[in-house]
Amino acid sequence: MARSGLQSMSRNKWLLLGIVVLAVGLRLVQFGSNPPSLYWEEVALGYDAYSLLITGKDHHGHTLPLVALESFGDWKPPLYTYAIMPFIPLFGLSAIAVRLPSLLAGLSMLFAVYLLAKKMQQNPLIVVSVTAISPWAIQFSRVGWEAHLATAFMTWGLYFGVMAVESDKKFHLKKFATAIFFLVISLYTYHAARIVAPLLGLGIVWFIATTLRSGKIIFAKWRQLLLVASVTVLLILPILLKASSPEILQRSRETSIFSDISIITTSNQLREAADNSLISRLVYHRYLLFAQEIAKNFLAHFSPQYLFLSGDAQVRHSVQFFGHLYHVEIIFVCLGFFIWIRKRTNLHWLLLFTGLLAVLPAAISTGAPHALRSMMIFPIFMLLVAEGIQQLVKHFTPHKLVKHLVISVVICIYLLELRAFWLYYSTLYPKVSAHEWQSGYAEMVKLVEQTRQAYPDVPIYISRAAGRPAMYYWFFSKTDPRVVQAQNSLVRKDQGEYLEFNNLYFYNSASDVPENLSMIVATPDTKQNSWIIEVR
Repeated sequence: MARSGLQSMSRNKWLLLGIVVLAVGLRLVQFGSNPPSLYWEEVALGYDAYSLLITGKDHHGHTLPLVALESFGDWKPPLYTYAIMPFIPLFGLSAIAVRLPSLLAGLSMLFAVYLLAKKMQQNPLIVVSVTAISPWAIQFSRVGWEAHLATAFMTWGLYFGVMAVESDKKFHLKKFATAIFFLVISLYTYHAARIVAPLLGLGIVWFIATTLRSGKIIFAKWRQLLLVASVTVLLILPILLKASSPEILQRSRETSIFSDISIITTSNQLREAADNSLISRLVYHRYLLFAQEIAKNFLAHFSPQYLFLSGDAQVRHSVQFFGHLYHVEIIFVCLGFFIWIRKRTNLHWLLLFTGLLAVLPAAISTGAPHALRSMMIFPIFMLLVAEGIQQLVKHFTPHKLVKHLVISVVICIYLLELRAFWLYYSTLYPKVSAHEWQSGYAEMVKLVEQTRQAYPDVPIYISRAAGRPAMYYWFFSKTDPRVVQAQNSLVRKDQGEYLEFNNLYFYNSASDVPENLSMIVATPDTKQNSWIIEVR
């Protein structure tokens, strides 16, 4: 019996290793070249990391930004930029360096959900398997998304939070402190985490308090808890001190539905059309319309169309041909959900709360459903899927032949789904999404530099039609950040974006280009995802 158990453990270790190798392969094949180009936000993250590495300042000249980086008139939490810095000496200023922190975050989440599944007494190999090949996990691991890194931090925070309670009599303070640490650093990684992480922290506190048999177990460590609380306040103090500043509020002002005046306009129009009666003032009140919009946005993240068929409408967030989850997983998500509701343990309630909480930032924003702002929901979906598969197999355990048949069918369906997804992702997606990824900038900068050598004194006009040409130019030409910083207060800008740099001019329309000068002009050919370089 013991020998059989050892063989089973050895087999599981080999299976786990094989799954991890598959996961790494699906994320590393064509890594850096698919998606086909760096999006402008990735380029900005990379160039600021390069600037910080060389000068200790971002490209605007801000010294070691802690709360936010200035980026195209916006402010972004800076931790992902700092995460890029160690990889630049290894891989240069490149797509690999920019995207590697996200890839590592994705791989770390494999182990986080594995450990969470063990805590839940699920088969951890199932959740690792479905996460390894999941469309959302592959898609987001291959791009430099701050949201993905923040999701990894929050997932680890969730894991250590639930591990802080070993039984109803034992509380692990170090694991609780580790959970708080992961949640805190997520605040410095992505905007949505500043809503999700604090509420998730409260959920973890509720879980611990309701799981322990007596509050005396916690109060016995009040000195250590006071120290943890004090350190937590110190860590979040920079954010608290700037709570009303543009660094914190700018993004929410731009994306919040509460900044959408059209809802207020609609409310006024409806009330006026109903003669401004008492009932109309109640039914069409702006607060009620805002609540309706939030509910609509919230529910949109659970629609079958979004989850299982086409995913986020933004091509950079989804391949469109598939949802964020495989088609077959609608069965397992539903089954897993009903199992969790039936079990009703504190842990299951915490996980369901986390899934609902994850959608909140996207629900109160425009552009819902939004995969980045709600990304924390996807690890929860993986656990639900794994629960559904496990319960399906368990149902047929008394019938050994049928059980093996069910397992074989499930595996075959997943292999077919993975094959179809990967075929599209690796061959068609780079072509159909090239424009959305601003493909062609690297080649443009190379051609401009070659032409510039032949005509060193001729001004260069580069179109802004494809978006953010100055940042792309600095990134792909590896422009010295000190030169960029020196011109920060001297050049014309549009929302923080340079409109000129040395003898480079970034123009909006053909009318902005002089006609009586010799010059080099670069314009995008959107049909070919390339650029036309002219010497006039």
